[in-house]
Amino acid sequence: MLGKTEKVILAFILFIGAVLRIYNFWDFSLSNDELSALARLNFDSFSDLIMNGVRIDGHPAAAQIILWYMTKWFGNSVFVVRLPFITAGVLSVYFMFRLSKEWISTSAGLLAAAAFATLEFPLLYSRIARPYALGMLFALMAATFWIRIVKQNQKPSDFVWLAFSLALCAYSHYFAALTAAILAFAGTFLVKGKNLKLYLLALIGAFLLYVPYVPIFLHQLSLGGVGQWLGPPENSWIFKHLHYVFNDSAFVILAILAIAVAGFVIFKPTKNFQNHVLPFLLFLCPFLVGFYYSRNVNPVLQDSTLLFSFPFFLVFLFSGWNDGKEKLTYAATGILLSITLFSTIVEKHFFQTNHFGVFKELANHIVDWNKEVEDNALLIGDFNYPFYINYYIEKQEPIKLALYRTTDETGLAELKSMVDTCSKEFVIYAWSTVNQAPEVEAIIQEKFPIEVKRKTYFNSEAVMFRKGKKPEPNYTFNFEKTDVWNLNLDAIQTDSSGIRSVRISPENPYGPTLQIALSELVVKGYSELCVRVECAENDKDNPLQMVFDQGNESGGYAWESDAFKLQFKQGGPTWGVFYYKLKEAQTEADVLKIYPWLSEGESVKLKSMEIRLR
Repeated sequence: MLGKTEKVILAFILFIGAVLRIYNFWDFSLSNDELSALARLNFDSFSDLIMNGVRIDGHPAAAQIILWYMTKWFGNSVFVVRLPFITAGVLSVYFMFRLSKEWISTSAGLLAAAAFATLEFPLLYSRIARPYALGMLFALMAATFWIRIVKQNQKPSDFVWLAFSLALCAYSHYFAALTAAILAFAGTFLVKGKNLKLYLLALIGAFLLYVPYVPIFLHQLSLGGVGQWLGPPENSWIFKHLHYVFNDSAFVILAILAIAVAGFVIFKPTKNFQNHVLPFLLFLCPFLVGFYYSRNVNPVLQDSTLLFSFPFFLVFLFSGWNDGKEKLTYAATGILLSITLFSTIVEKHFFQTNHFGVFKELANHIVDWNKEVEDNALLIGDFNYPFYINYYIEKQEPIKLALYRTTDETGLAELKSMVDTCSKEFVIYAWSTVNQAPEVEAIIQEKFPIEVKRKTYFNSEAVMFRKGKKPEPNYTFNFEKTDVWNLNLDAIQTDSSGIRSVRISPENPYGPTLQIALSELVVKGYSELCVRVECAENDKDNPLQMVFDQGNESGGYAWESDAFKLQFKQGGPTWGVFYYKLKEAQTEADVLKIYPWLSEGESVKLKSMEIRLR
């Protein structure tokens, strides 16, 4: 299939791919990672950017350098920030076509480009200002020049372009660099004759282009991966990944498989390693390396890290198609384009879905709600860095939050002091892309128990609370043994003013213990509980723990403990709250226990303990 028809179909695919990538890209909220990149741009010199904005991060320099120059020249609007990456995403669709055409046929190129233009996986990472779109483009470029050389269809300039493309992969993303390295290594066995010398020179050129960055690469390698929040992959990870890249849609998977198999059945191509095995191996190798590294060294494997090798899988799928039946290719391309486009837009609701935690919407709520209550609100947030939310707030109002992080070492204690002394009528609390502590809202509701409004998004939320009367606790400790409360009566003390407390010490490590049949709570529909305690005095170094324990005659099966010291600071309030979710019962005789526990340190006097269920 050559000439005008090919150009018209390719132009239509590129148009669809461009519209999907360009549509509204300047309007949806920047993600946590995009804002993190923007926060590391405030440098006066290029060397400062590299040493203080790139070296400390876990990604290569290309995206950060592009952002630095773009924002330096044109400002830091979302349009400016994302435009280079959108452009790279659109160009990637074209190079997906070129790669498949050079490798297999024009028919394979059109089919692969149609899928790549419309599937949610490459589309999503083409619309954000992160290294993925750059790495995707450069990996496709490198693979295109590489396959020309392997098939001896190259121009002299292709060796130069290969060198630059391989180096740019390494400057974009480390999994793009891994894909480039696998390509380069494989080529040493596949390139023949006089081309081999030029090929090796191209590899040397790519390495020399990367040499200046090697010291920074070694430093970033020493930082490790994302294992602090990303667990090692399961054995079935690759199958879940393949389901994900095809929109998590059985409809799309069946359609693509049907078209792929049809190519082999109809055209009956002569099977060979280069066309039908090599592209699959090039897709598989980065996964195997990432899987091994993630299981044995540090977890790094995510869906996004295999974006750069995904094009090889599309080449493999459509490797049965040749250009012998033009009308059949037209029909298959049209069907595939229609199905994947429908799935992404309608089935997956791509443009109505928040794919990352939002900040723009939260800033709008903070500003609007604060206006509604005439600035009579305490503003609290949970964000990885104040800039992330201020980027949007400062475009509307010059207001600051009283607290930007409650989940660090002193955050809960700071929050508790603010709530305890707050004279305002409302609290507005927002969070995005953090491991939010449930105790945060429990602390706020100690003084602001009425929830006025709440807006929930993917991995982010805004909520407004108002002062009011707290609901009565379900269980209150009254310094005596009951059917549900147990304690050592000898630990009860009374001070000179007649105030009673329970002395908890290493010699008497267990405080008042609530013990109740789990079935009683389940029958009443309870699934969560909040424990409130008050101590006679405040000691931020106190090693006291609150323990949640579910078990039965066979032993405990759910046990949690939380340190009091995370909520206490010198001179702060002497009360604290702890939040727990009930776990699924294992037997009808399961028992829930809640108690303070002190295994070491100075003794603590507990004045009160009560539990609210919901």
